[in-house]
Amino acid sequence: MKVALIGFGSSGRSTLYRAAAKGQAKGDVTSVPVPDERFDTIVAQVRPKKVTPAMVVLHDDIEAIQGGSPKIMGQRFLDGARQAELLLHVVRAFESPMAPYYTEVDPLRDQRTVDEELVLVDQQVLENRLQRLTRSQNVKTPGHADYLEKLLFERILPQVEEGRPIRSLEMTEDEQTIVRNYQLLTAKPMVVAFNVSESEAGAAGEPIRARMAELNKIGTPAFAVCATLEEEVSQLDAADQPEFLADLGIEETAGAKLMKAVYDALGLITFFTAGENETRAWPLREGSSALKAAGTIHTDIAKGFIRAEVVHYEDYLAAGSLDAAYSAGKMHLEGKEYVIRDGDLLHIRNKS
Repeated sequence: MKVALIGFGSSGRSTLYRAAAKGQAKGDVTSVPVPDERFDTIVAQVRPKKVTPAMVVLHDDIEAIQGGSPKIMGQRFLDGARQAELLLHVVRAFESPMAPYYTEVDPLRDQRTVDEELVLVDQQVLENRLQRLTRSQNVKTPGHADYLEKLLFERILPQVEEGRPIRSLEMTEDEQTIVRNYQLLTAKPMVVAFNVSESEAGAAGEPIRARMAELNKIGTPAFAVCATLEEEVSQLDAADQPEFLADLGIEETAGAKLMKAVYDALGLITFFTAGENETRAWPLREGSSALKAAGTIHTDIAKGFIRAEVVHYEDYLAAGSLDAAYSAGKMHLEGKEYVIRDGDLLHIRNKS
């Protein structure tokens, strides 16, 4: 999962990047494990030779959005953002004498400005494509790709012109595939991180809390974080961090908040495979089938799929081990269409 941090200069993107990476950031691209107590419990019980948590790849190599000019999003920014699976917008909500964009702090304005500019970029892409389609010989042929694109883009363009991000529009899977082909920015999942001052580290002010509620209501996960403070905490010994955060009124680390928001925005759950050689956590789209989970592990496993041995995590936890869960009759066999539950432990029976 490629997550690109975006925002105006001096918004604290790099600070949040380092904090989320828990001091392990290497360069401007870092793979960060997704914290999951369930996975830790399984690993402690199984004691495998290899441990592979679910990972999110954070990118802090996207050009900053430039304020004070008619075109605030340069081509380098657009090219980098289009390669991401998810955009993480870091919004400055703290006083900073170094901030080059606005003299006063106005996080709500800054957040809306970026949303509006992204919509305008996509609007231009749609208009340009529709203009080119007028010269297509196939645009009047039902079923042809050009015909389908024209129908879709003519339908969604008026809504985009009204300022609606494409991800908020209702589309079929086939229409979503068309949209992905054009790397439209507002079609990508978005997470918003309001980077607050140390005085608001435990609880952001009312205007930001209200805006976060608005964003979450329309499917854009949002959270508040004091990136500077969190970066300092990430450099402490792991055993000392919980107490330090608790004293500040911080219930979750920046990394935990970020990963939860990313999972929510992408609609992901986690399933596990547990073995002595390797125990692994796998991200999967919510609502996916056992066959899809098998394909996530390996395409050959999906091709030879026979049955899935499934143990729900709560049954595993109650039993204390996979063997005990099996003995207690908590393992059940499922076919290709079984919908994976968050936390399921899987073993795929396949032809091999």
